[in-house]
Amino acid sequence: MNRRPHRLIGTALVAALALIVAATGAGWAAQDATQARIERVENGLRSVVPIKGEPGRNILERMKALAIPGVGVAVISDYKVAWAKGYGVMDAETKQPVTEKTLFVAGSVSKPIAAMGALRLVQEGKLRLDADINDALRSWKLPDNAFTKTKKATPRLLMSHNAGTTVHGFRGYAAGEPVPTLRQILDGEPPANSAPIRVDLEPGKLWRYSGGGVTIMQQALIDVEKKPFPEILREKVLAPIGMTSSSYEQSFSPERLPFASSGHTADGKVIEGKRFIYPEMAAAGLWTTPTDLAKAAIELQLSIQGKSNKVLNRETARLMVTPRIKVAADQDMALGFFLEKNGAYFGHGGQDVGYICSLVAGVEGGNGVVVMTNSEGRAGELIGEITRAVAQEYGWKGYVPEPVEVISLGADQLKPFEGRFRLDSDNVLTIKVSGSALTGQETGAPAFDLLPVSPTEFVRRDQPVRYAFDASGGLAIRRGSGDFKVERLATGEAVPLERLMMGRFDEAVDLYRKVHTANPKDAAIAEGRLNTMGYQIMARKLYAPAVKIFELAVEFYPESWNAYDSLAEGLAAKGDVAGAIKNYEKSIALNPKNVAGAEKLAKLKEKR
Repeated sequence: MNRRPHRLIGTALVAALALIVAATGAGWAAQDATQARIERVENGLRSVVPIKGEPGRNILERMKALAIPGVGVAVISDYKVAWAKGYGVMDAETKQPVTEKTLFVAGSVSKPIAAMGALRLVQEGKLRLDADINDALRSWKLPDNAFTKTKKATPRLLMSHNAGTTVHGFRGYAAGEPVPTLRQILDGEPPANSAPIRVDLEPGKLWRYSGGGVTIMQQALIDVEKKPFPEILREKVLAPIGMTSSSYEQSFSPERLPFASSGHTADGKVIEGKRFIYPEMAAAGLWTTPTDLAKAAIELQLSIQGKSNKVLNRETARLMVTPRIKVAADQDMALGFFLEKNGAYFGHGGQDVGYICSLVAGVEGGNGVVVMTNSEGRAGELIGEITRAVAQEYGWKGYVPEPVEVISLGADQLKPFEGRFRLDSDNVLTIKVSGSALTGQETGAPAFDLLPVSPTEFVRRDQPVRYAFDASGGLAIRRGSGDFKVERLATGEAVPLERLMMGRFDEAVDLYRKVHTANPKDAAIAEGRLNTMGYQIMARKLYAPAVKIFELAVEFYPESWNAYDSLAEGLAAKGDVAGAIKNYEKSIALNPKNVAGAEKLAKLKEKR
């Protein structure tokens, strides 16, 4: 009997087993290496300005310190999702843990994903990038005015926040609140809680962030495709990329609901109703996971190199990472994405009620990270720390600054730097010695340490800012490559906001009038800011002081229907029914579409 074949089979079997063992061992080694990297990231959280010799911080300890219930992370390395992991809980009440499958709302990170959908239609010849957006709109038109006479709002301008459109962002709608149609949002008609979306700057002239402009794009895509927006984005972007957990739908199926995290306030409490609804889907409404957003970033990275075209070809993809307009000294805007570090990285942050998140990825090199949280508090601080820890571990080129070396100075050396310095018309930097350290605090903001790097120069951990004192005690603040000098305030001198915080409302009003006299366009007296301050004061049941602020808004903005509406509401809360009626009537005369104001007016007249 010839047994040679059996010996060959035996030899082949041994060889195969050896290969399996070797492959298994290599797999275990790779898993061990990945786990080691995860642990270094988890324990290597870094402040904005790293300090030489300081150890990294632990992610769970930082979550606890910042009152952040849950975090999801997905890391991109070599054009793949290297790992994804959840930390903390989806809901502070149920204590259900966050996993890599937990859903978060992406907030404004919804915008660049929606932009991919719009560019897909451009690529298909269904949308013209530089044509008047009204050419694409059918069921609603962006009203023309003096600003659009010669230049039009186009998809290119709208996607780069350069079309002169209004409405920065959207609050969304709490559970139980009436939800407006998209047309009601576009026209600012009740029950919409945002102003009409219009052009009030010459298109193409200035960069101004506008969720309103992205919402116009949402309507354009609906009109072009004649389908619901979530369906369009699923077909054009989400499904081709494999973002199987993602949707712009604002309701959850029974299968998806168990994966949806709850939003939380800054102190870690579940928001009422758990989640808000965002009919402004393109601007703020994408529900997704960190892994799915990482897949979108990878697809764009590969498309830029011509190695994939599941959504966009190379030429179109490059529009999303090509600078269009300067946003800040170290930041540019492309179509959909912001660009940082001289265009080496693309990304976007997002915040909805109860949630904050971020996506950052390299244009080259195949690196990136997505961090999503279910907190609206100091989550941005944690997100930055995690991002820098990932960048450090994976060797992102030029992303993490070199650590600075801090020296030691005695209290007697620090004492001359104490003082109050005016930063602008409504903000003061107070510097003082606290124990053996120097601290700084801007009006109404938390205090921070000023760390000496020389006998006269200081840094802070949380911002890339340097504070340099001269021999006479003057102060220059350096941000990037520019310095600006700030003056010391005389003893007893205060800005308006400080007087408000002291409860000295009449003095604050007088000071705001002086600011207005000096510069009617000063940001300190912007209508929206005054309106917000009035409502914040009213929330403390200080109705008379709130009315003073609302009256100031009416004085400065006599043509604003909203200013009269807010004043009327404040007067009604104060008990001045006649005054409330008078101002609601003025508001409605300026804006006959103020249906909510008309309803309140009718109820007040019934009480008379």
